[in-house]
Amino acid sequence: MVEELLQLRKSIEEKIAELERELELYRKILAALDEMIGKKSFTTAAEERERRESARKPLEVQTLKSKDGEELGTAEIYEDEIILKPRGQVRLEGLLRRFFIEKLLERYKEEDEDAVRQGKKNAALEYEVQEEDGVVKAIVVKNYGDENRRRDIIRAFRWTLERALKP
Repeated sequence: MVEELLQLRKSIEEKIAELERELELYRKILAALDEMIGKKSFTTAAEERERRESARKPLEVQTLKSKDGEELGTAEIYEDEIILKPRGQVRLEGLLRRFFIEKLLERYKEEDEDAVRQGKKNAALEYEVQEEDGVVKAIVVKNYGDENRRRDIIRAFRWTLERALKP
């Protein structure tokens, strides 16, 4: 009788060990499933920003041409910003900085900052020049304001490119 009880005890211990291994396997499967669900349902801030950027389409893309019909660059128009891209190699120093940035964009920025301080506007014009080795790749103008100002900015950029790209 004791031998049978010892055998039964050994059998139960083996079954418990087997069930514990099976339970551990199920826990690992659950952990893997949770990880996969987490990756599919949550994104990092950088992933979300990239997704929004790629999903965001411009309202309009204007090709900027000289009076001779030569393509000078493009203006991608979004609801709250304009991305101005020169076609050729335009250096930041020179006419682009002196006229377009310092005289036009800086003037608008200062006007807007005053209007924000007075409570007349919510946000002031901001801009960012994206360049590589002194060559302008793009100028991003945010909070440009109304349609008249947008046209003025694009017209001034076209004029500046026409002068800057002359041989």
